[in-house]
Amino acid sequence: MPSEPVSTQFAESRNAYFPRHIPRNETQNIKRIAVLLPFNSTNADVQRQSKGIYNAIQMALFQVGARDVILMPRDATSADPQVIQGIAEDAVRDGAVAIIGPVFAQQVPAVAAKAATVNAPVLAFSTDVSAFGQGAYLMSLTPNSEVERIVDWAAKDGVTRFAMLGPDNASGRNIEQALRQEVAERGGQVVSVEYYTPGNASPQEQARRTATVIEAENRSYPNKVAVLIPESGVQLRSVGSLLRAIANVTPREVRFLGTGQWNDADIWREPSLYGGAFPAPNPTELQDFEKRYQAIYGEAAPRLASFGYDAGALAATLAANARLDAAMIQRPQGWSGVNGLFRFNPDGSVERALAIMQLQNQGGVKIISPPIQAFAAGS
Repeated sequence: MPSEPVSTQFAESRNAYFPRHIPRNETQNIKRIAVLLPFNSTNADVQRQSKGIYNAIQMALFQVGARDVILMPRDATSADPQVIQGIAEDAVRDGAVAIIGPVFAQQVPAVAAKAATVNAPVLAFSTDVSAFGQGAYLMSLTPNSEVERIVDWAAKDGVTRFAMLGPDNASGRNIEQALRQEVAERGGQVVSVEYYTPGNASPQEQARRTATVIEAENRSYPNKVAVLIPESGVQLRSVGSLLRAIANVTPREVRFLGTGQWNDADIWREPSLYGGAFPAPNPTELQDFEKRYQAIYGEAAPRLASFGYDAGALAATLAANARLDAAMIQRPQGWSGVNGLFRFNPDGSVERALAIMQLQNQGGVKIISPPIQAFAAGS
């Protein structure tokens, strides 16, 4: 993390980027923020997310009244680290005092390395924990934050035995690691972890083994058992329904837990998941952002747009006050955004104040544990 103020080596040079609409004699106080996103991706959803992030960043600049901050959008679609490093270097030489993006974990080290030459902070959107400690701050809601919150809530609700049934991929393995760590810290035990091939909508064997374990654990430790299902979409509905059908337990006996992937209105209508709980930002401020986004751009905000808004507001606020240094970015009290309260750790990971949402029998969700309103001093 940059420990010194951002260098003006390039920001004040003759080669720095100057927008044509601003007279040259009015540019002395300009703060330039580069935005590195895969704008030209051939993947329609990635392109939509990139557009949404950029739109939200512009919303944030207007909201905070950052008149002396300008954006320098750059396409970061390439998977070649050298190409990405070149794009980041160009942004730095054009006077960037901060970089928002990229979105892919493998791009983060290359961007952070170039930004570090002038102590410019990088606010990236990867949720991959492999990007931690690379010299960038991760804005996105990460699986680690989600697992910590849902395990903490369940443990305080009396759960001591945890099982997991999920897809056999990098994300699933990361979640298992986080689960084991958080459960151990609270004196509980992970009693079963089963993986199935990603995309397998009916993992009968794995579900049956999981069901056998949680049934036995519930007999020995009644009302102290939970199963984590880190899945999303149609796949989650299928796996949840299968496990509920096989397991001879009710939601009151064994808690079904999820991650932020459960924060989907289509999921909330799945009867087999009713009573299940998952972590998510407090929906009140997020819904207000989504309404404003819809009103401005005439379409629904993509999933990552709200994190783009928070990144834009943070970068613009700090740039305007010339406080883009590590001490300010990592201040203990954190920052407030449309996704709620958050703060950064020295390794670049993010802590978020999350609510616990519960699926209701009639469909929909309700908050059963609100997010904290302030981080504890010294924590």
